[in-house]
Amino acid sequence: MQRDRCATAVDGARLRYQLDGSGPLVVFTHGLGSHLDAWEPTVEALRDRYTVLIWDVRGFGGSDRRPDTMAPETWAADLAAVLDEVGADDAVIAGFSMGGVISQRFVLDFPARTRALILISTSSEVNELAEAGWNARADTIERDGLAKVLAPAGPAVSHGKEYRERHAEEIAEAARLSIERNDAASYAAACRAVSNIDYTADLETITCPTLILQGLEDAVTPPGGSVIMSRRIPSAQLVMLDNCGHWIPTERPDAFHAAVDAFLTEAL
Repeated sequence: MQRDRCATAVDGARLRYQLDGSGPLVVFTHGLGSHLDAWEPTVEALRDRYTVLIWDVRGFGGSDRRPDTMAPETWAADLAAVLDEVGADDAVIAGFSMGGVISQRFVLDFPARTRALILISTSSEVNELAEAGWNARADTIERDGLAKVLAPAGPAVSHGKEYRERHAEEIAEAARLSIERNDAASYAAACRAVSNIDYTADLETITCPTLILQGLEDAVTPPGGSVIMSRRIPSAQLVMLDNCGHWIPTERPDAFHAAVDAFLTEAL
């Protein structure tokens, strides 16, 4: 069992992380409302060949909350502080959903520290309609609490049809735990932090090997966003998974780990 460790951000915020395995360092960053435990199956799948670092993004899990400080640039700097703590000059940077936003910001701000990049169920820009939706979501949370937006019916639509039909109880339990574990102010702040990103024009500067993973039934970050990223990032590999929604590591774990392992074997 991995042991919790702590890194300190530039502003003194405490950042929880875990480290396991041996070999090249690969960092996985979780999505909105999640925490490092979500990556336990991935750690198990990769730890024999890679050193796997998982961490709680500021505002979530065991890291400090500080909702008034949350922004992609801050999260990227936090990840750099975690790498400093473990003595790593660089690493493979992987991120799911919001974690993919953080990973993009990290490679843009710290290109020399990004050995390779893995973007999972994410996008490089948010249009006006989606921006309004994120801010409305934050408003609802601040007014009515997390249960209003994280009830099972909400998270269920982010999964593919087949997974929804077979795993309704697991989805409902995950929603319950998310409501229980998360801080409303931090969750709302994170919604606002990702509501207006636009990194697309900057993606052309990314020179490291890049893998983009996308579920074809993803209603949260539709496939078009991954196509845009794949066309902007030089030599990016795009893998589209059928029968899969937003939660690729959960819905298609075998395919996810196989794609990551194949990419890392080639890139490192």
